[in-house]
Amino acid sequence: AVVSTQSTGYNHVSADPAIFDITVEDPSENFTRLRNFVDTVKCSNLAAFAPDKLKLGFSQAMADEARERYKITAIQSRKMYEILRLRATDTSCPEAHKAYRLDVKRRLNKAFQKEKKAMARQRARLTEEELKALDATKTPEQQHEFLERSFLELETEYRKVIERMAAFVEF
Repeated sequence: AVVSTQSTGYNHVSADPAIFDITVEDPSENFTRLRNFVDTVKCSNLAAFAPDKLKLGFSQAMADEARERYKITAIQSRKMYEILRLRATDTSCPEAHKAYRLDVKRRLNKAFQKEKKAMARQRARLTEEELKALDATKTPEQQHEFLERSFLELETEYRKVIERMAAFVEF
């Protein structure tokens, strides 16, 4: 019933050409899970998200089609891509799973790269002690561990969406 209500709301808003995309300020975890499910089901029916296109990587065409048809933001459409790509990936094949994992980790690593650039600008204003403390908190090993943990958490959440899709939607 909740999925139907959210889908009805999306369908109503999607028909309005004056609305560019749908964003949610500070959504709860349950709302995020529900939205991921609904949006993934919707994107799974779009040509840009066809299984043969998923293995080529996330594209602007995916973001554009999701936004035009369903008012899904580019950030959200990237998540839908990752979920659908996981569904299309043979995770028993080490090479295929590694390619998927690296694709997701590249996205996760972008936050580190932005932070690194910002910190490089700030370093000139820090004292020697502050620099030492800063350098000790972000070792490459810690960054790698964080990326691996983040990836595993995402993969677990994505698998739950895929399981729900299999239970509630015929493909």
